Amino acid sequence: MLLISPEFLLVAGPALLFLMAVAETSMPLGLLVPAGVALALGAFLASQGSLPIGTVLVAAGVGGLVGDSLGYWLGRTGFARLLSVQGFVARTARHYERFTTRLYRKHALISVSLARTISFVRTLMPATAGMTGMAYPRFLFFDLLGVLAWLALYAGVGILAGESWKAASTLLGTGWAGLLALLALSGWLLSRRRRHRSGITAVPESVVEGDGGPVASSPPPA
Repeated sequence: MLLISPEFLLVAGPALLFLMAVAETSMPLGLLVPAGVALALGAFLASQGSLPIGTVLVAAGVGGLVGDSLGYWLGRTGFARLLSVQGFVARTARHYERFTTRLYRKHALISVSLARTISFVRTLMPATAGMTGMAYPRFLFFDLLGVLAWLALYAGVGILAGESWKAASTLLGTGWAGLLALLALSGWLLSRRRRHRSGITAVPESVVEGDGGPVASSPPPA
């Protein structure tokens, strides 16, 4: 019972959320760290009175900024390039390197701030910004805007879910409300799995097989 007590959540919950936010954008395995989901869950618990919402937001926000800065310097020092020196990722990066550099230098609001709110994209964003040579003060400014938007988006989802849970449990009872929540979560996970599969099948074979992009077919004989 200790693991689910309010006392344990009050002490360990924000610390765990901070560590997850740091790990999501500063480590190679950040794609496996669902910091956004953890933030939404923390906001949900806050709406139920188990955690103070201010602590949740500060832990996630500071963790996100620290992780993004670490990821940026990993990219800036060239360490991130060692993680994908071959294969499809490296070929794709070389093919779009000029476009990516121009995007980060001229459209930081999109490439940094907006990217910070998108799952998986935010994991790669800081290192990519560092590799393109974006100045750190400029990166930090737009990253701060992105972290604030990320907090508002995911915390808003968690708080809305908490209010919906209160309303549903009042009208239907806790058991039926839990069943509906489980069905909604299952549907969301299934839709994400289908989108992931469709994204994989949509990759052209010419890009995967080519060395620098699509392989042009030879002209037909005259």
